[in-house]
Amino acid sequence: MLALLFLFFGADLTDQMWDRAKPTYQKTIEHPFLVELAEGTLSKERFERYLVEDIAYLKAYREVLLSLASKAPNAEWKQFLIQGSEDCAKEVDHIHSTYLSGTKSSSKSPSKANSAYIAFLRKNVNQGNFTEGLAAVLPCYWIYWEVGRTLKMRGSKNTTYQRWIDYYSDDAYRDTVTMILKMMNQAAKDQPSEKLIQIFASGANHEYLFWDSAYYLRR
Repeated sequence: MLALLFLFFGADLTDQMWDRAKPTYQKTIEHPFLVELAEGTLSKERFERYLVEDIAYLKAYREVLLSLASKAPNAEWKQFLIQGSEDCAKEVDHIHSTYLSGTKSSSKSPSKANSAYIAFLRKNVNQGNFTEGLAAVLPCYWIYWEVGRTLKMRGSKNTTYQRWIDYYSDDAYRDTVTMILKMMNQAAKDQPSEKLIQIFASGANHEYLFWDSAYYLRR
């Protein structure tokens, strides 16, 4: 089933992106990490490993969004991406205060899956043009919204996990994702689409591997 946000845009580039990544997303939403999170049975160890990895990722993602903002073709998009980078810092604080308060965060390097994802983002944002960089950062925004709204319908018996679900399924986050989808479609006009679709699909796969690595506690 295509994402509901397609309704905003019709058959645009983002439709093609989602269609290409749909099998990967299906694997993601059916992954034991997310299934158990919704059921309330996900182990604390796995959830905390995910959070520690997410902190490392968000710090790098903040840097990547600032780099992409410097390439933005207009002031509105530049400010959106700068705000996104600031939101990453707030999200790190939110993770510490909400989920890891009183817990010692690991100082180990990011996992191989996390490091590979960060390298993918940096390569496409720093070496590619604005549109290619936008295609690379889009999966994180979009997939978290799709995961959040899907799990919102299921709910979780674990109040901590329900709080996480609520965070990624609220109206403000939906509006943010709607904006970046609009940017993607407008920025990609009159540009070859295949490379952008491939970048997005690769990013979606990195998202899947991130969940998978956290669940199986891989380094």
